[in-house]
Amino acid sequence: MIAKASAAGRILLLTIIALAPVAYAQEPDQRELEEQARQQAFRDEMTAIVDDLNRGSFARLAAAIDADEMLEAIYGLRLIDTRMKRDFSEQMALPGQFENFIRSQYQAETEAGIKAHLLLVESRGDRGRGVVRFDMPYFQANYIEYDLKLAAADKVQVLDWTDYGWGHRFTDRIGLQMIATQPNESAARKLLDFPSAQQADIFQMMEVLKAARDYKFERYWEIIETLDEDMRRQRVIWKLGLDAARDARKRRDQRRVLEAIDQYYPQDVLFALPLLDYYFPDRKYEQARAALVRVQDKLGVDDALTKARLSSADLVMGNTAAALSLAKEATEQEPALELGWWSLFRAQVAFADNAAAAETLSRLADTFGHDLDAETLAKDPALRAFVASEEFRAWQQGRDNGG
Repeated sequence: MIAKASAAGRILLLTIIALAPVAYAQEPDQRELEEQARQQAFRDEMTAIVDDLNRGSFARLAAAIDADEMLEAIYGLRLIDTRMKRDFSEQMALPGQFENFIRSQYQAETEAGIKAHLLLVESRGDRGRGVVRFDMPYFQANYIEYDLKLAAADKVQVLDWTDYGWGHRFTDRIGLQMIATQPNESAARKLLDFPSAQQADIFQMMEVLKAARDYKFERYWEIIETLDEDMRRQRVIWKLGLDAARDARKRRDQRRVLEAIDQYYPQDVLFALPLLDYYFPDRKYEQARAALVRVQDKLGVDDALTKARLSSADLVMGNTAAALSLAKEATEQEPALELGWWSLFRAQVAFADNAAAAETLSRLADTFGHDLDAETLAKDPALRAFVASEEFRAWQQGRDNGG
């Protein structure tokens, strides 16, 4: 009996051992399926939000935000005036007001109609992020990175976002605006990031807040002249000046602020896109290229528009082969991107590949509606040799003959 029992036990043990790997193997598969379902939920919601934005609606984005939680994030520990917080919260509780408030923060993106492109959605567990490119006139673009959370019942919630065009997290920007609207010494002190701030420093911070709020740039620069090095290195000083100059469309003051930012914060990725407005006009192409790469690396995206802009930077720096390669990648990746074709055309001209340039010119004329005659093109000195080429004359004759 003992022998029989031992044999039965061994059989049972072998059966358990044999089945165990199957049982353990099933668990990761189930977890993987659940993770895939969560990832799909993030992708579906961000796709729906972007589609809604491209229809000119902010309803889906506003609905994905818990308004109370976002208001708390705005107020945070910023010591904002109590009455202001109460009035703002009451206003946001009115029907439609929160959606209107969100819409009002996208003025540059809505100016010529929203053109949003979902570049990336990635997640792990119940947290995720989505990166959206907003195309704007004159081949400008903004990138916004949305912080996401999978809440109850698989509802994807937008917690906050980082606006690389403005160089802020959204809640930080609104919180700073509220402090500037009604500044107080305690809030001003909290904005400074060095422990040895004196009463004079706090007074100066208060004066900067008020000058930026009122768009009094002469006063702003008077205060700047009195700041010591510790105060000049305060990021918030320059952020307030930059926001005010951009809001007021004061290009000269914006340039002065950007020059200071380039001195104190040249590697700050949140200043990278704004700095392009300083680097490109001043022909600081290496710095411009590095700024574009910083944003691309931070966002972790493979973006055709960035490639087209990098191509332009490489071209003016004399890196023709690199410019041509990037431009080709941009047009293959996103054929509807006009800047990609302009970058390719200019790189082909610089490479003296006039036949290919003529083909690209046809794309620019036919797809994007440009009237590209010899007089128009010859206004650019870099294109005059191409305009004088046999390939361009043949192209123009073909167009004149209805080809």
